[in-house]
Amino acid sequence: MRLFLACFFILLSAASAHAEEASLALPSGETLTYTRHPANGGQLLLWFASERGLAPAEIQAARELALKGTEVWQFDFVNAFFLPQTNSSMDGVDVKDVRAIFGRACKTGRKLTVYAVNRAAVPVLRGLAHKPCGRTAVLLMHPHFYSGVDTLVGADYLSFGNLKGVDALVLQPRRSAATPWVGDQLAALRKDGAKAQVLMLEGMRERYWVRETATESEIAEGGRLAERIAEWRKKLK
Repeated sequence: MRLFLACFFILLSAASAHAEEASLALPSGETLTYTRHPANGGQLLLWFASERGLAPAEIQAARELALKGTEVWQFDFVNAFFLPQTNSSMDGVDVKDVRAIFGRACKTGRKLTVYAVNRAAVPVLRGLAHKPCGRTAVLLMHPHFYSGVDTLVGADYLSFGNLKGVDALVLQPRRSAATPWVGDQLAALRKDGAKAQVLMLEGMRERYWVRETATESEIAEGGRLAERIAEWRKKLK
């Protein structure tokens, strides 16, 4: 009996670790292909890659989260739509298409968390302004939604409309050039109605999980990305 149970859980873990390709027909007429990391738990994480695409450490983190019971859908707009790796590519994602993604996620009935990296914050927040799933927990990894930056004055931020359904945690690497403006960033989110707070990632730089010049501590933290996301999500409960 014990041998049977051991084999059962091994097979269950292997199934959970298996990623699969999924697709969604979008209102714009495009078909979006994304990666689904299935899991049997009640949690669903929508992971939106930055304009630079998904790094191996991010794919590995999604696998680890699935093994621990959180299903993960990873979206890479730039590569899925064959776009250049620029801010304008992310800014041009059709808001109706993003709403369709959230609509599919809501239909699963699972507890939803959104994780967006850098400029992916723009299409994500635009989509959430339409309250597709009621209140939504959103993790924003060094989000970039400036409309302009003046190194002497500070940054101006995009407005997204009504974000009253958003509970946002800004994950700000301390060693980022944008750190001095994080208070203004929070103010911009709150002005649109979001509940926003910040968590400083001490000793880290932007994209620390993939930097060629990563320090030992950055490499270590990059290897714990799944663990950290699970911890950060709890801060928004």
